[in-house]
Amino acid sequence: MRRLALLLPLSLSPLLLVSPSSSAPPLAAELPAAKDIVRYGEGYRYPQAGWVVLHIEGEPYPRGYQHGKLLAKEIAAYIRMLATERSVKAPADGWKSARQLANVLFMRKIDREVLEEMKGIADGATDAGASYDNRDIDLLDVVVLNTWMEIVCLDSALDTMPTGLEGKVFPRPGLPKAPAPRPKKQDHCSAFIATGAATSDGKIVFGHITMAGLTAGPFVNVWIDVVPKKGRRFVMQAFPGGVWSSQDYYINDAGILLCETTINQTPFDATGMSLASRARKAIQYGESIDAVVKTLSEKNNGLYSNEWLIGDLNTNEIAMFELGTKASKLWRSSKNEWFENTKGFYWGNNNAKDLAVRFEALPADAADKPDKFEWEADERDKAWLAFYKKHAGKIDASAAKKAFTDETLAQDTSLDAKYTTADLAKKLATHAMYGPPTGKAWKPTDEQKRDHPEIVTLEPHPWTVLTAPR
Repeated sequence: MRRLALLLPLSLSPLLLVSPSSSAPPLAAELPAAKDIVRYGEGYRYPQAGWVVLHIEGEPYPRGYQHGKLLAKEIAAYIRMLATERSVKAPADGWKSARQLANVLFMRKIDREVLEEMKGIADGATDAGASYDNRDIDLLDVVVLNTWMEIVCLDSALDTMPTGLEGKVFPRPGLPKAPAPRPKKQDHCSAFIATGAATSDGKIVFGHITMAGLTAGPFVNVWIDVVPKKGRRFVMQAFPGGVWSSQDYYINDAGILLCETTINQTPFDATGMSLASRARKAIQYGESIDAVVKTLSEKNNGLYSNEWLIGDLNTNEIAMFELGTKASKLWRSSKNEWFENTKGFYWGNNNAKDLAVRFEALPADAADKPDKFEWEADERDKAWLAFYKKHAGKIDASAAKKAFTDETLAQDTSLDAKYTTADLAKKLATHAMYGPPTGKAWKPTDEQKRDHPEIVTLEPHPWTVLTAPR
């Protein structure tokens, strides 16, 4: 195993950096005190209100190497946490099985540029001393980190895929067994995007809140500023070792805003490309809503089905894109397409709105598949509709903050909140809070502390403005 290379803070003055692909004038931004900055090559990291701000740049492998060097400790901890998620009693074996799945299903379904960046992350982390199970961190470990959401969706995806025995009755002696209950739907994320008649200035307002288990809490606080050699500069909320958001909140310097909320899982297409790869390419190269939708859709493997909210600061257009596997639906403000008559406003919270997408997610063995079924608002849908009714024509940063501190929309399983305006997003900046937005600390149970050594109490942090220092 390679030995730890210490990363020492350097004395830095305010930076002036310009994306090679951006024609926008540079924005000067103060970095924190020199003692709080750790730098490797052209990359650096620093803390901000509970977040870890990471800047990386250059060709795929070097920017990945910067990432791995600077977040080595966190990458190793995240692997340990996910290994216990896979198997509490035998985490090393659980991680081995996840590696095998990722190798078979995803390794060769990732764009080469993205894969090279992952390789850089693995090598940088190992050279900084990171390891797991007494071995170096390798490329496959980083692939697992980035395809984790697809791995955990596999069982649900397979439930929607017929085996050929559906509808067949096999007589058995004894009393028939009751079918196993379906797992209860869990809430994950909430998000919205507004423009035109819905906002106070007619410009875009955009926000997202992450909901997940507390085991994810220590690891969703990485704010990454990526300046690639090719494509657009972008910022995203991510995780240690992440080449894409996974929490899915992005802004690029072409004026594209992108986020998602999870919907019921649709079938898996093993010939398709990993979502980690498609989402990353969409934000790095997307310069229009059409381009983002095309990249997300092409060679879609169906895993981690989502409802995407997209904005274009150049045209002031917004869109809502539900993407199953074969089924999809796009609503656009330019075509005056609104759901539930919310003009200028789209929202998402895990409840698919399109009939075909909902139908595609039904279990393959469901005997009661309806010929048609109507969309039904859940409690968060009702809260978003009430928010729209109250704030239509007045949605701004203040209204967004109110939404994301509302206990219906920011439930106890919320890990963070982010929102931005058009003017702020043009600077690759966002308001952000790490920790429960309602201000209540989220404490692990004794059982969680026993099973997951990396777990911690998730404390609410102050609101801050995250940006990309230049």
